[in-house]
Amino acid sequence: MDTARREPSAGAPGASGAPRLSTLLVAALTVGLVLMFGISLVFASDSTGRWMRGGGEGMHPALPQDLASAPLAAPAPAPSGTGGYELLEYQDDGSAVPVRWDPCRPVHYVVRGEGAPPGGQKAIDRAVAEAGRITGLRFTYDGPTDEAPTVNRPAQDRGRYGDRWSPVLVAWTDPTEYPHMKGYAGLGGPDTVSGAGPGTRRYVSGVVYLNREHLSEVATWADGQARIDAVVLHEFGHVIGLDHVDDPAELMYRTPTAQPHTAGFEVGDRRGLAQLSGGPCFRDF
Repeated sequence: MDTARREPSAGAPGASGAPRLSTLLVAALTVGLVLMFGISLVFASDSTGRWMRGGGEGMHPALPQDLASAPLAAPAPAPSGTGGYELLEYQDDGSAVPVRWDPCRPVHYVVRGEGAPPGGQKAIDRAVAEAGRITGLRFTYDGPTDEAPTVNRPAQDRGRYGDRWSPVLVAWTDPTEYPHMKGYAGLGGPDTVSGAGPGTRRYVSGVVYLNREHLSEVATWADGQARIDAVVLHEFGHVIGLDHVDDPAELMYRTPTAQPHTAGFEVGDRRGLAQLSGGPCFRDF
């Protein structure tokens, strides 16, 4: 996400350089009021935005040393069934090929753990493991960071991370620090760049921002860990390239109830992840 990224903007779906930052909304009522009235905490998503970013020739870092000549791991086979899924982006050459991550290099990520609720890091670890198991992507933890959430997070931050794409930033925050978090349990999405011509778009970085204020309250619930797990995994689904769906059985449902989704990604989610898995290596940058 470079300095050309804006929030929010009505970019056309699949337009060059216009990935979506999707959202998971916490009920408008405060957790205290929800508990007072005995209403289950509801996660919904009735507001989404698109992050505008640039990227073009001459802006790409050198090929990483950990680039392999073949996918790093085999993805899980797509389950049978009719579970629904939606993908965030497709190539801009009319091929209907999804934009995806390079399966031949690790997806690096860092974590700013400040203010994480009990079980917060466990939820991140579980999400990374589940996402990697299903997609075959290898997530590599680069350690803790003090990087704070920002709207215009650069896809390349040479001063902080050197000559490479910025690792995915997983950060606990709140509306005081990051006002766009107000009313949301989590925000997540990938960064897209294009090569020299059509059909060369790919994901290179991204963010998962988690509302420590709301989720610290959720952590006190009897099934709080399962609920936090679901929020974090949902946001990692967006980072990989899944969009919201209208199927309430799926983890990526646009207005999910407070179901903890103990099975993780559901059948439709996994069918979508299969579309985002594997493929040839990217060698141009």
